[in-house]
Amino acid sequence: MVEQTARDYAQIIQSADLEKEINPLCNNIDDMLARLDEFETVLASVRAESNGIMANHVCSILGFIENFDELRRRIDSLDTFVATVNENLNEVERSVDVAEQELNVTDYSIKGLLLKPLKARLSTADTTDTKPKTNLVNGEFQPVPIFKADEYFGIRTDETNISDSI
Repeated sequence: MVEQTARDYAQIIQSADLEKEINPLCNNIDDMLARLDEFETVLASVRAESNGIMANHVCSILGFIENFDELRRRIDSLDTFVATVNENLNEVERSVDVAEQELNVTDYSIKGLLLKPLKARLSTADTTDTKPKTNLVNGEFQPVPIFKADEYFGIRTDETNISDSI
């Protein structure tokens, strides 16, 4: 039995052509190594190129640092300005709501805008028990204080020269 098995293995080993089976593997390994070398070369050139680009552009970006600080300051001022405008707009809307309540305007048609305030004045003269909100101080309308853009952006010299020349 052992002799039979040994003969079978010997026959398999003798029939195997190692040249045919191992050479394609060796060729594939050599091709993969060549491609890996090419990839390493490309990677090294890309790394060198990116280092050169970074060195050039970082220096030029750092040259603009004072401009970036100015831009940041202007953006912060604009953000503050927008918040102030939003607050002013909310105040104006509240003032309009109070005025609409005083004049009892709920109908925005021509008839409603013209006739309702007159009827409201006549009816409020009769009922003075509750004091509604009002925009009047000592019988005079007090407008909502509105922002001034010059407080946030300053006066531009070219605009003042233009207005002076007109």
